Amino acid sequence: MVEISVMEKLYSPAKLQKTFINGKPAIIAGKEWYVYYYFRNPTTGKMQKFKPTKTYINKHKTIKERTEAGEAWVKAWNLLLENGFNPFTKEGVIEKTEPSYMIKSFTIVAALEYAYDNKIGEWEPATISDYKTRKNLFIQWLTSNNLKLIDVKEFSDVHFIAFMNWLVSPEGRNVGKTSQDNYKRCLSSLFGKMVKDKIITKNPVDFQTSKDEPVKNTPFTGYEVAEIKKYLLQHDLQLYYFILFVIYEFLRPVEIIRLTAGDINIKNKTLSVKTKTSNKSVKKLIVPIVKHLESIHIDTLPKKAHLFTNTNKIEIWEAKEKTKVDHFGNRFKKVKKTLNFNGDYGIYSFRHTAALDLYHSFTKSGLLHREAVAKLMPIIGHKNESTTEKYLREVQEMLPKDYGEFYTLDF
Repeated sequence: MVEISVMEKLYSPAKLQKTFINGKPAIIAGKEWYVYYYFRNPTTGKMQKFKPTKTYINKHKTIKERTEAGEAWVKAWNLLLENGFNPFTKEGVIEKTEPSYMIKSFTIVAALEYAYDNKIGEWEPATISDYKTRKNLFIQWLTSNNLKLIDVKEFSDVHFIAFMNWLVSPEGRNVGKTSQDNYKRCLSSLFGKMVKDKIITKNPVDFQTSKDEPVKNTPFTGYEVAEIKKYLLQHDLQLYYFILFVIYEFLRPVEIIRLTAGDINIKNKTLSVKTKTSNKSVKKLIVPIVKHLESIHIDTLPKKAHLFTNTNKIEIWEAKEKTKVDHFGNRFKKVKKTLNFNGDYGIYSFRHTAALDLYHSFTKSGLLHREAVAKLMPIIGHKNESTTEKYLREVQEMLPKDYGEFYTLDF
């Protein structure tokens, strides 16, 4: 056994190892980015290198995303080391693939930061932003209630219920129950990570709460569609074309703001975009969309230019996806205010409207219900008929009782 001086460092801080080309970070096939640190071997007295596995850093496809994920892991492992993590046991080195954390205690805030940093590599940018906001508000509440320094193991469901009550109270954030449930979902995910990593034994957020049934994105009637079209053609032409993609391509707002000129193949009349269910979904361009894209000479525009921006120009728009989606959402709020539509309606309402219009057109043409669903399924972008069935059922339940006759859309 080699004695180690107490003055010698037990470990070196974790670092991110990147790959480089000409001195600049690069993504090279077959060469991975990874996090590493050194810890002094109690037997040899020498520093030994460790590479944590399952960091998922290399699933990210851009330098920026990979760097952000890697730095988050570096922060997480340094937090572990600072809190007493030791990769050695009496039997020797533990299995690298399933580390056991030898941490005596975490404050509630330190545990939240640890869980967030360890989960960040699994989330989309929009989720990262949303969860960061909710986590930070929770930490503010903990601080104002003198709870930020308690051991995470002492935090209980009673504490969290107090936070939930504060969220909906007039003295607190005064949010609705749906928003309250979103906070619970976010924080439950973070506490769930703590349970998984043996920091705590039970998730104090894992209990049933009631929530409002969301009443939003109600389908429009044919008359309402015509009214909105008339208004947009006069006052906001780009928003009109934005909604055109919702109706005829069944794209969600977040998918539309991702579209660049390079995503359009006007010759084959297709577009490709990252959707909710696919990293690259190819959709057929419908005639009204083709006419619009031909009118702006899409094949002559810079490939990386975004089709929809806050300047109404087709150009590169550097901003967070949430910022972009909110921009067009706020533009439609002005339309709703002018035309006296309430909060039950949104841009997504056009997707519901189009789905119902096609379904009823199919059935009026003689198709049976099952046949209409099967024909509608690939148009919407669903993977199976049961999803389309559920979607139609939920959308039709939103309809007002006097919805009346269904119309063939001409937006």
